Amino acid sequence: MKRRLMMFPILALASLSAWADEAPEYDRPGIGFSTSTVGKGIFVWEQGLPDGSRDRSDGITTTAWTADTLLRLGLSATTELQLGADTWSGLRVRGAGIRERDTGGGDGSIALKWAPAMRSDQFSLAFKGGATLPWGRAPLGDGGHDYDLGITLAWALPADTSLALYADRQWGDNGSGWLFSPSYGFPLGESVSAYVEGGYGTGAQYMRAAGAGVTWMATPRVQLDASFLRGLDDETIDWQGGVGLALYFD
Repeated sequence: MKRRLMMFPILALASLSAWADEAPEYDRPGIGFSTSTVGKGIFVWEQGLPDGSRDRSDGITTTAWTADTLLRLGLSATTELQLGADTWSGLRVRGAGIRERDTGGGDGSIALKWAPAMRSDQFSLAFKGGATLPWGRAPLGDGGHDYDLGITLAWALPADTSLALYADRQWGDNGSGWLFSPSYGFPLGESVSAYVEGGYGTGAQYMRAAGAGVTWMATPRVQLDASFLRGLDDETIDWQGGVGLALYFD
């Protein structure tokens, strides 16, 4: 069975840009999450416009999309609270005599992220533990209670490039599994950055995928993004990706 679109906000390594001293690092787009928190008293809103997936298997095409919302509130210099929700989702199934379509709200999530202060500016890391809030209705939500614990390690490299490694362990009503993702970020201009990444997952987080994304700091507070993932085997969703925005308030 192919992996369904993850019903968590799709999180990412925030790319380097000329605005890095003014805006916090955002967690979208991509598989992993950034190695920093937003700062005490800072509020960040990250929004998919939307994120989605498309898969074809055994003559059946499944298209799913979700306007996923992530709200981040800085509790201290190193800790933040994250609240997520699939605020509006859609699912369409066509083929082999099947014609189904559903729209509505999906599930939510809650998480705590901690990014300890490091002695070196060349290395950073962050931990995030969270749980799903199954308040949606099937088939868009109510998938049960799941929990995960993730870590991202990042190294700053010459020429404003970066390397990161992300790992996550999930367990709960939908089973257990690991997800790993390496990524490489690089600048494309003064306020535009890009990254390439891979995803390898097992069990409930099964994935074999590769992709890329781009971010643009449209203003010192607003980031726009676009990204995609391509499945590399028959068990992984063929295409995932989306567009979105992120902004902060202090």
